Amino acid sequence: GELAHPLVFQHPTRGDISMMFHCGDSFCAGWDVDDESPDSAQRRPAEQLRPHVVQKELSERLFEAVDRIGVKMQWEAGDFAINDNLGNCHYAAPGTQNARRSAGLRILHRTTIAGEMVPTKADGRGSYMR
Repeated sequence: GELAHPLVFQHPTRGDISMMFHCGDSFCAGWDVDDESPDSAQRRPAEQLRPHVVQKELSERLFEAVDRIGVKMQWEAGDFAINDNLGNCHYAAPGTQNARRSAGLRILHRTTIAGEMVPTKADGRGSYMR
């Protein structure tokens, strides 16, 4: 089986609604679409979309909105940034993934400070094995 996470979930600390997705080429097996059960907590996956279907639209919409809702770093030597990985996304600008000799040295580390969380929707549904 594969672990499936909800696309939309309730942030465990802030309590607001957030989205979890990768900005760029697809890395998931597919996107589950729930059935139409009136009680959202009882909904179950009814079908699966291929990864590129939703991923392409999310990436396009994010690219369109980044100037309004995003933070663009103009990195300089010695810069350091900390962010909440449960409530943001990282999108590397075109060219930053090129070879070091043309793009410069780029190092990105991920550190978990304390604890782990299982993404959970407001109705209580969380990650699951499919």
